[in-house]
Amino acid sequence: MPDLLLPEPLASGDKVALIAPCMPVLPERLEYAAQFIAGLGYTPEIYPSCRARVGFLAGDDELRAGDINRAFADPEIRAVVVVRGGYGSARLFELLDYDTIKSNPKIFTGFSDATVLHILLNQRCGLATFHAPMPAAANFRDDEFTHQSLADTLAGRWECEFDDSHLERNAGIPLKCVYEGRGEGILTGGNLTMIASTAGTPYQLDCRGKILFLEDVGEFAYAIDRLLLHMRHSGILDGCRGIILGTWKDCQAPQDMPVDLTLRNALEPLNIPVIADFQCGHSVPSSFLPLGLRAGIISAKNGCRLFTGGIHAKK
Repeated sequence: MPDLLLPEPLASGDKVALIAPCMPVLPERLEYAAQFIAGLGYTPEIYPSCRARVGFLAGDDELRAGDINRAFADPEIRAVVVVRGGYGSARLFELLDYDTIKSNPKIFTGFSDATVLHILLNQRCGLATFHAPMPAAANFRDDEFTHQSLADTLAGRWECEFDDSHLERNAGIPLKCVYEGRGEGILTGGNLTMIASTAGTPYQLDCRGKILFLEDVGEFAYAIDRLLLHMRHSGILDGCRGIILGTWKDCQAPQDMPVDLTLRNALEPLNIPVIADFQCGHSVPSSFLPLGLRAGIISAKNGCRLFTGGIHAKK
């Protein structure tokens, strides 16, 4: 499977579009996000969706989709940063200008609800994107590791190795073997709930020949089991070569089956390597992952390794 088109890293002074394709942004968090981007040496450009509100959305669908289209069309914008998640990205599928996005590759970052935008940009536009911290999200402030993850993403430091000798790349937490084996392929994935929501639609995630990353927040064990079962039955997991499990914040209910056991039971029929405890997503601290670039995992009881990022990608 070919690698996706790799955007150019940012240089000092480059303009960065801040967009809110999901839910409204608190003014104080938007200000913090803009100051953070400026502190990295870039020029933040705040798009209208960041200051808009229509019910539970950051402006109507046309405004939020228009911000994405305009950001990619503007030659002065070098990166597009989703500032917070929530809900709303799935409402934009039919409003995006895929030809313009494909013709103007640039860094795109975000996670959570933005997972479906990663899927669209990866699969429809052939563009590598970045599952990375959002600067107006609740888990971003006051965490140096998380700050550095977004900084590394924008600066193009995408080649990473994680194992017991590189614990600092995973916030000092060792990766855990769930099922043994080796796998290599294009990296894909993101939020479990959002991925499962694509099943049976023209926008369904394609995992064939890929390494899949999964994480979620606020979903109890039975819901996680149901979502994974739905993904198996719908064919999303067909041909997957390996799975990286992230963090599962607020997913453990009292007297519920442990989340790690739920994941183990649900993934066993796939008979592929699975590693766990990668610090990425709704966690604090949180790392980044380059989606659309090659990744490899080695899952073994005596140690796990994860390789990410662009060594073989198109330049």
